[in-house]
Amino acid sequence: MKEQRTSPRILNIPPEYAFVDVLAKELLRRHGATSQSLGEITILTTTRRAARALQSAFLRETEGRPLMLPRMRPIGDVEEDELLLESDIGIGGVGEKLLSLPPAIDPLRRQLLLSRLIQARNDSAGSIAEAAGLATALARFLDQIQTEGLDLADLEKLVPSEYAAHWQITLEFLEILSLNWPAILSEEGAIDPALRRDLLLRAQVAHWQEKPPEGPVYAVGSTGSIPATALLLKTVAELPNGTVVLPGLDRHLDTESWQTLRRDPTHPQHGLALLLDKLGVSRDDVVDLVDENCRSSATARAALLAEALRPAATSDQWQQAAVPVKAALEGVRRLDCLDAQSEAQSIALLMRQALETDGKTAVLITPDRDLSRRVGTELRRWDIDVDDSAGISLDQSPPGVFLRLLARLIESEAEPVALLAALKHPLAAGGSAPEQFRRHVRALERAALRGPRPASGFDGIAGALSMSSADEDVKSWFQDLAAMAAPLEALVRHEHVDFTEFLTAFIRFAEVMSMPAEAEGPALWRGNFGDATANFISELLRAADVLVDFDPTAWPELLDNLMRGRMVRPQYGLHPRLQIWGPIEGRLGRADLVILGGLNEGSWPPDAGNDPWMSRPMREKFGLPLPEQKIGLSAHDFQQAFGAREVVMTRAGKIDGTPTVPSRWLLRLETFLKKFDMALDKGAAQAIFDWQQQLDQPVVVQPILAPRPTPPVDARPRRLSVTRIEKWIKDPYSIFAEQILKLSPLDDISTDPSAADKGTFIHAALEDFINYYPVQLPPDAREKLLEFGRDAFGDVLSYPTVWAFWWPRFERIADWFIEFETARRKKFKTLGTEVKGQIKIPAPHADFVLSGTADRIDALLVDGSLSIVDYKTGAPPSIREVETGVAPQLALEAAMLARNGFPDTAVAPVEELAYIRLSGSDPAGEFRTAGGKKAPPAETLANEAYDGLLRLIAQFDRQATPYLSCPRPDLPYRFNDYEHLARVKEWSSGEDQE
Repeated sequence: MKEQRTSPRILNIPPEYAFVDVLAKELLRRHGATSQSLGEITILTTTRRAARALQSAFLRETEGRPLMLPRMRPIGDVEEDELLLESDIGIGGVGEKLLSLPPAIDPLRRQLLLSRLIQARNDSAGSIAEAAGLATALARFLDQIQTEGLDLADLEKLVPSEYAAHWQITLEFLEILSLNWPAILSEEGAIDPALRRDLLLRAQVAHWQEKPPEGPVYAVGSTGSIPATALLLKTVAELPNGTVVLPGLDRHLDTESWQTLRRDPTHPQHGLALLLDKLGVSRDDVVDLVDENCRSSATARAALLAEALRPAATSDQWQQAAVPVKAALEGVRRLDCLDAQSEAQSIALLMRQALETDGKTAVLITPDRDLSRRVGTELRRWDIDVDDSAGISLDQSPPGVFLRLLARLIESEAEPVALLAALKHPLAAGGSAPEQFRRHVRALERAALRGPRPASGFDGIAGALSMSSADEDVKSWFQDLAAMAAPLEALVRHEHVDFTEFLTAFIRFAEVMSMPAEAEGPALWRGNFGDATANFISELLRAADVLVDFDPTAWPELLDNLMRGRMVRPQYGLHPRLQIWGPIEGRLGRADLVILGGLNEGSWPPDAGNDPWMSRPMREKFGLPLPEQKIGLSAHDFQQAFGAREVVMTRAGKIDGTPTVPSRWLLRLETFLKKFDMALDKGAAQAIFDWQQQLDQPVVVQPILAPRPTPPVDARPRRLSVTRIEKWIKDPYSIFAEQILKLSPLDDISTDPSAADKGTFIHAALEDFINYYPVQLPPDAREKLLEFGRDAFGDVLSYPTVWAFWWPRFERIADWFIEFETARRKKFKTLGTEVKGQIKIPAPHADFVLSGTADRIDALLVDGSLSIVDYKTGAPPSIREVETGVAPQLALEAAMLARNGFPDTAVAPVEELAYIRLSGSDPAGEFRTAGGKKAPPAETLANEAYDGLLRLIAQFDRQATPYLSCPRPDLPYRFNDYEHLARVKEWSSGEDQE
């Protein structure tokens, strides 16, 4: 005779009560007479995190007294060994079925096997890396099918002709699952993880139906959204000692609405309504389990939310709704932030503020992983490491990032940016002390990696390093580094390799690269993230035989796709009172302050989206739930969390600059409250925003003033070239930084040749051509000039940018120049190119040396007067700049000529100062005099420039004269390499600046 039940089998804990605290109190009341009876209880929770929350509730209730806790396990985590011990292993029993159950296939092996299938099925699938990314989505779809208890063979029942053409193609593609995949699993001797979990759950059901457990069994917090889970809940409810405890069953919704919501999958109570139907009970059959000592909020708040979120079909009843009582909104605030970063900082401030109250706990509940990451980062400014229930994806962990950087380093053949990114990672040591390793990396960067890219591979960099001025110690260090990479680098040069061999070589390289000096082992495997990375590599090695002919160039993307989504949770050193939860953890756990973050459409609730594999009619016919079901589950989680004592709801007005739409639940609440001239409290928002604005502001704000360095006169330059005089006039600070501080700008890493390099090449080609043919041009002058151009450009012609853009321009320049030179030689004779000279100028402090190099000096054939010509591949100075003396290069060269500053050129009157602009566009070249048609004679310009230079030298020979940055905003210097050093953008916007 079955034991008579003395308590209801279906209980409910309303959302206004702390779920785990009420449950712990009830279990202690029922079974806490002796520690032995409590230990006989089995509790099925939704997640491991929920089990830990319940453990903490027991400890709070007993005030830390030693206690034999009930046996707790997640519903989906069925212990196979435990079932075997509990069941009869006789013929036909549950034990025999369990012993014959194949193991679950490793997730990585499944992903790689599906990737191979995708490639074989679709020749256009691309690389194995791209196929692996698609395999992840396909595996997720497969899990969903098996979770719903559907049969892959039923895919054949979906007649392709009934659907659009692209869906027909999809159905044909899904034959991978229905036809090919079962055969592969049979060869592997394994089954899919979701199917195995489902079979174990059903085995648990069968075992309990055959042999009910002697001790009490409680299934708590689940909504039964998975069919196998719902079956288990039904079985527990039917056990003599079984009890199901539901989370947040709505008692306030009217009967009509309750019947309607079964057809509304987006409603928060939709899942519970369907579960009650499966359990064979009505809402009235469920008994509420409450404890006033565990109340978090007023019942009126739950009633308010139930009314605001009622099904759309009965929303007309808002017209008769009663006015919400004030208690419904006590402790509820809303925070609308500017953007994602503002939201994260505001949440971090709220959590930090909670710590000011002794014992107060705070939790952020959000499905937005980017928001939780940002909040965790912001909290570290106060040295707070917060427990994030979702953890960190392995590809974003330090070891994961290091492996990904090494993969890109090898695949790119040691491209400088990829090389530096890997070598500057904190785990990189290469057998050296980390600080010594960093010094060598910085020396390598300066010596070989800045400027034009060296030849590919470690050998190319070694060659560039050998020709540099780097220390021998650095060169020897890099040779050792190249030797570490040599085995792996050799494999990458092959089109196809054995994946096991390649992976082994890659891991060995990663280990030696992460090995600090005098360490017991590689830093790569240390700590919680290191353990997770080691497990990942171990699993990948077991699955490596799947990939036979592997293309090494696909490795970086493949590694990204295999690592992504493998979550790792830190285990130690986390704050005891602050946590970050996903919505499912927030269903059962509770804190004093609950922050509901990311309340925007597409985040919370998530975007229902479109299934890439099936249309809605196809999903419905096949038996899969509609995408809106996850919105309903998310709504229930929101409803549960809304019952906390203190609730702050936050959202960002913009994400990545794009305006967002508030969550439908916020809009529902806002709309419903507006009917009664009520609103959610936003009063505390301004205080939080004020704090947020001060987070990154200095304690004392002082205006940024323009720099006014006045170095000693003895330290000031006594020698400048004519090209530096213009810089001295327009931006003296650049002269201070360059000549006095001896600072020179670094080249960018792995750069293509710059515009300045283009000018140098063109100058060299024209100089060589004129020097080789000083009098008579050859018949094939254009071809000869192009030959000189090829010699001047040299290896740079191999750069795609140079060959595609610069060289065609030079060809047009050659056409124009030959035509120009033919006409000019009828009147002028070239006396010299790249003519160097200098003069000594008496000055108040000491003699000043003016040097210069004239691109070209021509003599008029008629009277021998001179013409100074300067080549410009960019824009030449304007006529106004020349006439006013702020661009005095050519005028100062004329002054030098008049004072015998060019020894190889006889003194003669200078009649012409001219620029030849060589742009290669239309027109390809242009000749114009420096001062225009109405300009003063060249001699006058030269004398005025010389007198101006005398005054400039005398001015800076005074100790009080500062080297100002941009003293004339109307005359900016076009090539200012020191603008950032002078912080021009900071002080030039100030209103108080002169």
